[in-house]
Amino acid sequence: MDSERLWRGAAIVLCAAVPVSFYALGDIADAFPGVLTTQREEQGPAAGPAAAAEDWERTAPRAPRGSETPMTPTGTAPAATDLAARMAAHADLPVVAGNLAFSVVDAETGTVLAEREAAAPLIPASTQKLLTAAAVLRTYTGEEVLTTAASVQDGIVTLIGGGDMMLQDEDLRDLARQTVTLATEQGLSEAALTLDASFLEGGQNPAWGDNGTAGGWVTPTAALALNGGMLDGQQYGPKSTDPAGDAARRFADLLEEEGLAVTGEITSGQAPDGAPQVEIHSAPLGDLVRHTLLISDNTTAELLAHLVAIARGESATPEGAAQAVQAEIEDLGIELGVPSTDLENLQIHDGSGLSRQNRVPPALLAAVLAETASGDVPRLEQILYDVPIAGLSGTLAERFDEGDTVDARGQVRGKTGYLGGAATLAGVAVLPDGRTVGYSIVVHGFDGADAAAAREAVDQVAAELVQKD
Repeated sequence: MDSERLWRGAAIVLCAAVPVSFYALGDIADAFPGVLTTQREEQGPAAGPAAAAEDWERTAPRAPRGSETPMTPTGTAPAATDLAARMAAHADLPVVAGNLAFSVVDAETGTVLAEREAAAPLIPASTQKLLTAAAVLRTYTGEEVLTTAASVQDGIVTLIGGGDMMLQDEDLRDLARQTVTLATEQGLSEAALTLDASFLEGGQNPAWGDNGTAGGWVTPTAALALNGGMLDGQQYGPKSTDPAGDAARRFADLLEEEGLAVTGEITSGQAPDGAPQVEIHSAPLGDLVRHTLLISDNTTAELLAHLVAIARGESATPEGAAQAVQAEIEDLGIELGVPSTDLENLQIHDGSGLSRQNRVPPALLAAVLAETASGDVPRLEQILYDVPIAGLSGTLAERFDEGDTVDARGQVRGKTGYLGGAATLAGVAVLPDGRTVGYSIVVHGFDGADAAAAREAVDQVAAELVQKD
């Protein structure tokens, strides 16, 4: 058993270092599933439900690093011609009706291998979360944690939010116990409670439209929240409209249970400088990114976008968060030599992809994913392992189960997206000739009643990536 663990660990390390062969070696070692996998990935609560969103009406080589003049693709590699034709053939499906866009980019060279309407500014739906993940991993190491604290001074307990919206009841109870101990050391048997939520402004994002808190899709971003603001424990169930306030009220109850009487109403204010305090910590940000991509968690995606704003010194509001992610992705696009027109077509209005106003060209998203798989930017590599696997995990667990798409199970990795008339998938795969690619696929303009057929069409297009000629 120990030797097996060592082999699997070595495979993952080597795979991350050599992008062209990362999949084959990891596959053989069962580091992740694929055609050579001998063990099925275990499924559990972490997989979560399929991602959803409300329906609505229809509506070349990369530049050398440091180059100031981006290079634009002048054509596709000869071996890619058949791939492009096979993928494009699915535009004739009735549900697609010609409304198909895609881009496939070689991870090693940055060469565009296949494309169709790749520069079109289209709704990304939840594949937007990939850009948010890339932005946060560019601005943080992934090892940082979010701190929730409580200070005690002059008979006042101040609960201090630090961005952790995934607090569990046992976490708050732990903080309450520590707080009561601190209060007892100061001779207190009762205290007033103040909430300091100044870490970020957050709140509702008007760009969500009908896909916001009222529909159960997302909790308003806050300095702290209990269980992601979920009121019934369900990902798409009712959400708190005052997550920080709800957490503070629960904290007051826990203080009482631990023996410290809370007097008066909970007030808002900032913690006094230098006051004695205790604290608890979240899981590392890298784990939060992994959670977000695996189950398509809208609430954590929005929090991550706000953290990007904080890192860039911008306003931690919904608008500021969206602008920060866009700025970070534009910087990345310039580094990759992405054509200026693709960057000009980029419009980011939130971190989760719930907004119908978001626009992302498939060419840009595929280029970012190819860079992720290139081995040139270690900070982004975790995205390779965080996105769901076709037919096996996360929001792809129940996909790729019809016709020829079954052959792609375990071979295609991707982040799903669906927003009414847009069905999307973007991720990484290994072509039959061994080349690792980043890809982005969008089917758009269909009626909401045809959602299942549209998703199946996306899967059919993606399955072409791993089909042998």
